[in-house]
Amino acid sequence: MQTRVCRRTNSPTYRERFLFALEEEELPHRSLAFYMYASDKFTNTLIGEAHLKLTDVDLAKPFTTTVPLTDMGQKGVGYGEIMFSLSYLPTAERLTVVVVKARSLQWIDEKESADPFVKVYVLQNGKKVMKKKTSVKKDTRSPVFNEAMIFSVPAPALHNIQLRVTVAEHSTDGGQARAVGHVIVGTQATGKALSHWNQMMSALRKPIGMWHPLRR
Repeated sequence: MQTRVCRRTNSPTYRERFLFALEEEELPHRSLAFYMYASDKFTNTLIGEAHLKLTDVDLAKPFTTTVPLTDMGQKGVGYGEIMFSLSYLPTAERLTVVVVKARSLQWIDEKESADPFVKVYVLQNGKKVMKKKTSVKKDTRSPVFNEAMIFSVPAPALHNIQLRVTVAEHSTDGGQARAVGHVIVGTQATGKALSHWNQMMSALRKPIGMWHPLRR
């Protein structure tokens, strides 16, 4: 469930009530997950999350608390991070990936300079069935792309595909590009990658943007 959008404020007040039906024996195995988004005309960007175990709450009486939001990637980690948005238009059966930007990229072999670009693959049963890539950005660890890639994907296939988003180093001598790191999102993913895909599926037509850490 989700709240309404509060416009132009860093201190929103909602006063909204949500009702979830749970059996008592389920409580030890359940928790509440809160996701805070910044919304604009084109995208919803995840900016923080919080979790509350129901075993930590006395549900026999009204309970009020404040839970801190976990920073969603405001600090560079590992091999760097990439931000992209996902949206699906069911009437046109069109999956759109907008590669927004990356930051804190760590070059292979710890070199001082490289020219990054991004490749997006559609995987089906582990096989690459479609591929597109961005332009190359010169000598930067924090490239800005803002490039959209559109894939034709029938609605039933959304449950069987994955997206692999790879940041790579452009080869100046014509050799094969080397991957800095990648992210895989889809129904078979876990954690934030799965959350991103599920958010896209629950908010069709509207782009959902998130930061993701790269892995190798």
